Parts: sequence; structure tokens; C-alpha cells
Amino acid sequence: MDSAYEQPTPQLGPPLSRAPTGTGVEPLNIVILGASYAGLACAHHFLDHTINKLRTVNAAPSYRLVLINPSTNLYWNIAAPRAIASPASIAQDELFIPIEPAFHRQRAHHLSIVQGEAVSLDPIARTITVELIGSKAQKRASVLNKRASLQRPLSLASLKAKEQTISYHAVILATGTAAHSDLLTLHGPHLNTLGALNAFHSRVVDARTIVIGGAGPSAVEIAAQLARHRDFGRDWSMRKPSKPAQRITIITASERCLPSQEPKISRKAAKKLMALGVDIKYNTRIASTKETPDSSGRTLLELMDGTLLTADVYIPCTGVEPNTSYLPDEMKDDEGYVLTDPATLRIDCPIVGERTYAIGDVASYSRNTLQDIYAAVPVLMHNLLNDLLAHELRTASLPKSESQRHVDGMVDARFVQKPLGFRLWPMTRFGGVGTWRDRAVPGWMVYLLKGRRYRIGKRKRVVEFGKSPYPVKVQKA
Repeated sequence: MDSAYEQPTPQLGPPLSRAPTGTGVEPLNIVILGASYAGLACAHHFLDHTINKLRTVNAAPSYRLVLINPSTNLYWNIAAPRAIASPASIAQDELFIPIEPAFHRQRAHHLSIVQGEAVSLDPIARTITVELIGSKAQKRASVLNKRASLQRPLSLASLKAKEQTISYHAVILATGTAAHSDLLTLHGPHLNTLGALNAFHSRVVDARTIVIGGAGPSAVEIAAQLARHRDFGRDWSMRKPSKPAQRITIITASERCLPSQEPKISRKAAKKLMALGVDIKYNTRIASTKETPDSSGRTLLELMDGTLLTADVYIPCTGVEPNTSYLPDEMKDDEGYVLTDPATLRIDCPIVGERTYAIGDVASYSRNTLQDIYAAVPVLMHNLLNDLLAHELRTASLPKSESQRHVDGMVDARFVQKPLGFRLWPMTRFGGVGTWRDRAVPGWMVYLLKGRRYRIGKRKRVVEFGKSPYPVKVQKA
């Protein structure tokens, strides 16, 4: 393949023997935690580019990529608002895309995909304890630490253990964030979200009151899409809406919709919502929620002023939380995100060793956008390559001065965060609101770039090649 990333790295020292010797008998684990947009991008980059530049000295180790994720499928949650509004609008196989078949073209490399969720990470021992899902994951995890089991053969119990410990030579944390609703992000296997969508669709048919908590991007899009589907039906025709049978209400503690945007964008979004018949309650905080005791599936909401409301359907869209419960507190900032050097994307914490990184929504540098994922991938992978090569040189049978000279000559790539590009929120049939670098864009552009099919046609490039679903100017490492 013609790519600048695939130029061979100059060989150092004696001629390289590809037969594994010494520490190369068992591959070193390069672990990626998370297989959503960030994890998939890093995994494909490693297999397509990075691994071909390693093993530059004699007796260098071989490497194995280990991809750990609770779900076997990527959730195309870009389209979550449309999928929530109508089960007929997006097919399930378009919404949930299998991960493992996407690596078929890289099957010649050492790769192990393990379905499981990280329970703890020990930065001193350089191990990750994983709660495994299914017998296939248990068998795959049990063979990842053969070096540790040479003196203690694997037992039947270890093969079937639901929690196993996996060592790592390098680790990339890409576990992302989780919304408060299963409808918006995965919470474990994708079947959980699929079940939540099916349950929602069965309840919303007869619902008379729908309450959405929050007024951020997800809340605004979902409210608009629900109103469109309510008024025009599954065919999304151009006939005039009938009298609304459902009341859709947004409740927000903010003074306006899309509070992170310019006020004129907020006013435009609110105007479109009101035209769709959506009620908006500003400066109103939801204190607590609980299901009603009558097993109807309805939700009782208590507001800060003590008012009680009952919703047939309630969708919390009040932000996200980082998936970092498995990490020591020393590795997290006050909000729970991974402390990350914003330039090198290495984890910025004294207790972690070398070759530890974070990328995407889980990392403290990120603004929780796809742009901050795909623009950062070349930088992180360049620095990972440097660190792996440095380890090879330090452990090679070369004079110390020569190996150190090569290590000192390595230059880190540095991530520079660019102004946000397109931010798009489809609301009406052929439009919505959006910005490009904080400048308003016309509604037809919102429709063409997102609202038409929510970028579903780009799912192959995301899952099979690790590319962005949107145009992103990639920073050269």
C-alpha cells in the first residue's frame, strides 16, 4: 500500500533475524482498552503502520495487539436521535456494526479481540484485570499471559475464570464516556442498548407525556426528531401535522438551549423546537427521578422547587461521565477524566510507567468531539512508535552509547488542538442548526452533512479502516 507511514525504519545494529529469540518468544501485549471510534482508529493505525516499523534490532520482541471492549459491536450513536424517534428509520445492522470482521484484512498480524470490561488497572505491575463476557473471551484471555504461566500451567479453572489479569507492555486508554441513558451510549454489550431501544419504542407509542432532561445537543436533537416523527409519521411526508397526541417537554437548568453555543444559535434552536410544538422549561433543575410504583414504566420527577411531574417516558440527557472507574484516583482529574499530557497524549501521572496513553473522550485534553479523536491519532501513534523503538534499543545488544544516541535523536510529535469544525444538529425535515468554527451554517448544509442519513454511509471507513466519519484535517506527526 502506498503510504508514508509504511516506509521501512532504518535498521540498526546487526542484521535482523525474524525468528523470535529471548524476550521475543512470547509477543508483548499492546493493549487498547475500548473499541469505539478512538480505540478502532488506534488499532487500525497500529496494524497498518506502526507494527511494520518495529523490530529494528536483533532479538527484538514481537508484538501482539489486544483489543478489549465490553461490546462486540460499535454503536453508531451519531444516529441515536433518529433511531430513538423511529425504529423504522435506521436498520439494526446499520446501527450496530460488528467489530471483529473489520480486522479480516489484518489477520496476518498478532491480534486478539477480547470481550470484557476493565475492572482495575495496576500501573506498577502493568496489569489490567478484566471481567470477561462469554466463554470465547475467557479462552482468549487465558492464553495472553503464557510467559507468566510457563512455570504454572494453565488449569481448567483459569480457562473458565470470569475475571482474568492481562499484562501489558504498552496501553492506550480509549474507554470514552457514558451518557445517563442506555439509548445514547453503550453500557456493556450492545444488546443492552438494543433492548433499551426496543423497550423505548414499545412505550413511546402510547405515551402522552415525554420529558427530556437537559438542553444540550442530544436533548435538542432527540426532542426535534421525536416531534417530527410524532407529527408526520414514519414516512416523514410533507403533509401538515395533525393535532399533537403527545406532549414533549425539555426541562433544563440552563437559561437557554445549547448553552455552550453562541446565544444566536441557541435562539434559533429554541425557535425551531417551539415551531415543532416542543415545550421548554428553562432555569428548572430536576432534583431526582424514580419509577412510579404501579409498574407502568412511568417516571416520577421531583423538581428543585418541590414540584412533582409524572412522565410516561423520560430521557435523561444531562451530560456524560468518563468510563474510568477501573483506574486509581491518582490517574484522574477532579472530574474523573484521565490526566493526559495535552501535547504528547501520554498519561500525565507519576505512578504510571512508560508507554501509557489516553485518547478521546476519556482523556482530559479532549472536548468530547470526534475531531479531538481523529486529529490526535497520528500524534499518539507516532509517540507510541518512538517509545517502543526506544525500549528495543535499550534492551538490544548494542553499545549503550550507540543505543542512547539513537534514542536521544527521536522527536515526539505534539498535538495542537484546532478550533472546532462542524457542529451540526438536525431538527427539521431538511435542516436544523449548526456551526463551523462558531459561525452559523445554513440549514441545508446541516441536512446534507448529517441530517440526511447521519453519516451511516461512512460506517465502513470507521470500523474497517479507523477513519473519521467526517472530514478532519489530520495533523502530521
